[in-house]
Amino acid sequence: MPRPLKVGLVGTGGISNRHMDAYLRYPDRVRLTAVCDIVRPLAEEYAKKTGVEAVYTDYQEMLRDADIDAVDICTGHRHHAPQAIAAAEAGKHALTEKAMAQDLDECRAMIQAADKAGVTLMVAQHLRYSPEARAAKRLIEEGGLGDIQAARTHLIMSGPRKSWMNDANEGGGVLALNSIHHLDLLRYYVGNVKRVTGVCRSVQPAMLNGAEDLVAGTLEFENGAIGDMFASWTTYVAPGVPSYTVIGTKGTIQSTPPDLGDEDRPVAHFGRVLFAEKEALDPRNRPEDLKKIMEPPFEPIPTLGGELPSSNFFVNEILHFADCATTGAEPISSGRDNIESMKVMLGIFESSRTGKAINLGDL
Repeated sequence: MPRPLKVGLVGTGGISNRHMDAYLRYPDRVRLTAVCDIVRPLAEEYAKKTGVEAVYTDYQEMLRDADIDAVDICTGHRHHAPQAIAAAEAGKHALTEKAMAQDLDECRAMIQAADKAGVTLMVAQHLRYSPEARAAKRLIEEGGLGDIQAARTHLIMSGPRKSWMNDANEGGGVLALNSIHHLDLLRYYVGNVKRVTGVCRSVQPAMLNGAEDLVAGTLEFENGAIGDMFASWTTYVAPGVPSYTVIGTKGTIQSTPPDLGDEDRPVAHFGRVLFAEKEALDPRNRPEDLKKIMEPPFEPIPTLGGELPSSNFFVNEILHFADCATTGAEPISSGRDNIESMKVMLGIFESSRTGKAINLGDL
């Protein structure tokens, strides 16, 4: 049996606690052997919870001295690129939280460094690793929705209270903190985006340096599908959001993604679409028959129960990273793939700034 991947974690803030479960539950596959945070008591507290002895306040020292094969980067966005590049130069694999980086030059430098060193670079787009997302992806790939025509994602919630998350200079704002996950999920289902428009607003006084807390955008996919996105930090949490919808010629899926690794939430499948059913257009239809066609039920899609280790997508994500780092396989959310999601996000920013549609191939 191969030995577990040895990981050093940097940044013991909120999201790192979501990663902890994988290290505690699957030490035979991925083992946390070092913890780093610039605030030593925080690093020591995390290390105590995970049974780790090696504690660092200097990331470079951890890369140089710790018994690790890989790093789990849970720091703020502006640190992702320098820390992932330093890891590659030290011969370490890297799992970095989203957003991947602050601009495309940083993303490309991260990919180049990993390729040069022959190490794995993966971005923590955790929604891809939920049983619900895999079930929806399989339905789409098997043709259950027919040709994809449209997709959308909506997010309505109150904003975070941590200052860096509200500061554009630190990579904060609703697009980079939250909507990047949902835009990435639409790409996972539908494919790459070729053109975007967007409007970003900074509404609340707590938003710093122009960080956005209200965003609307349109998407044109390479396969001809169209889409839209909406995100708000300007209200209280609303029921039913975040949510996504994918519409095809044979059916529609609609779901609210699980929240930070909570229990499964069903993906609803709408099996018939009005314009796809010839009988719906027959003028001889009786009212009761037409009603059945126009109001078919949404039915849950069975999730892929034994094909993923856990219903917790953070666990699945980290185990996938460990497998890819060990075998050399390309991750589902590799840096090479995720740069396309970054283009969507950055294109929306650029469209809002210029008032023009942005062709992502030009970025």
